[in-house]
Amino acid sequence: MAKPPWAGPGLSCANALELIDPPAQEPITLSEAKAQLRVDFNDDDALIARLISAAVAFTDAKGALGKAMITQKWRQFVGTRPSIVRLLINPVQTVTAIRYFDTDGNEQFDDLANYSVFATNGFTIIQPKPGFSWPDVQDRPDAIGVDYEAGYGDNPADVPQTVRHALMMLVGHWYEQRENTSDGRPQTVPFGFEELIGIERSCWYG
Repeated sequence: MAKPPWAGPGLSCANALELIDPPAQEPITLSEAKAQLRVDFNDDDALIARLISAAVAFTDAKGALGKAMITQKWRQFVGTRPSIVRLLINPVQTVTAIRYFDTDGNEQFDDLANYSVFATNGFTIIQPKPGFSWPDVQDRPDAIGVDYEAGYGDNPADVPQTVRHALMMLVGHWYEQRENTSDGRPQTVPFGFEELIGIERSCWYG
């Protein structure tokens, strides 16, 4: 998702990330969205479900929020022998593997016990412990891959209510406005969405 002009400086890291395991469910349910929309019939269930999926894609991880909502697994690629690595999708739950291509181009796995992970709510780094170093690798842009799980939790209730409400606002806006407004100023998101997302957002990815 392109960084909007009001977002300020941020990160450009889309090519460094690969989604390995997607979330098992959406942060808001169909019944919650229908209650928000005051829809008490089933004819539009497929449409509303599609809007939920679109709103999540617009917002989650590399989208407007810059964080993972429901637990998901990412692989972040790193060049040769960095000093420290900042993990870009937060909140990080756990690092699950460090894989690398050795100097002969064979994929190997390093021992996670050799590394330290330092984390806050919006900032996580990994680096070798004293006495250890990153492995010797082949000179390639995907020489090292750090696999990790990120997200607020496994269930919708684990996601901050401000974020969930912003998603429901977005679904409601798209449900009522099936096309962009035609007055020359397209309105993709409803008023208040950006402010609610901004409470939790870490950075923008482009």
